[in-house]
Amino acid sequence: MKDENIQFKKFQIENYLKSEFEKRFRKAGRISLRKRQRFMKEITQKASKKFGKDVLCLVDFDKRGFHSIVSPSRVESTDKGRLFQSFSHSQVFYTTHCMERFSSRTDTQENCILALDVYMSDALLTFGEQEGYLTCPVGVFAYELENDRLIVKTFLNFELLTEEQILKFYGPGTISIISEEFLADDFNESDFMLSDESEPVEDFMEADANQT
Repeated sequence: MKDENIQFKKFQIENYLKSEFEKRFRKAGRISLRKRQRFMKEITQKASKKFGKDVLCLVDFDKRGFHSIVSPSRVESTDKGRLFQSFSHSQVFYTTHCMERFSSRTDTQENCILALDVYMSDALLTFGEQEGYLTCPVGVFAYELENDRLIVKTFLNFELLTEEQILKFYGPGTISIISEEFLADDFNESDFMLSDESEPVEDFMEADANQT
């Protein structure tokens, strides 16, 4: 995207932010944290639909200042569709399909590539554990290597994984970390257990059989 196009887009976005802000907060005065959070969530969703997911909206609630950051990525058209280059990892490219699935399955409304890059940093550490797959705390990426590039084809969030898939991707021998929201403090509240080297599966099964 050319500089003049970016500046025009920023002008449109910031005018839109100002208009939406003035509709919501007509009176001067301090705006509570809860109202700020609600406004930013709603305006981010609206702006992403109206202007795209390569935009970060910033609002100074005290000074009533509005700013937007437009971060267009390098885009290529290929036989796999459009590929979007990662901001953080120059050899990583996301397919349109991956971005759409990630956005909907994680309810990501802000800049989608920035959000993907955060999880990709963790996922790349698991390269080689499962051929064609990378895992992160919230799900699994499917990828392929092509012309010295890593192309991320799709994303499957944790809730969609079967018990067998969870054991495969997050079981013994992996370094992946499961998000805390999926962990149970009490064994009796868990749906299944991922064993580790300190407690062999046989020992766990014997202990389970001896429970009254």
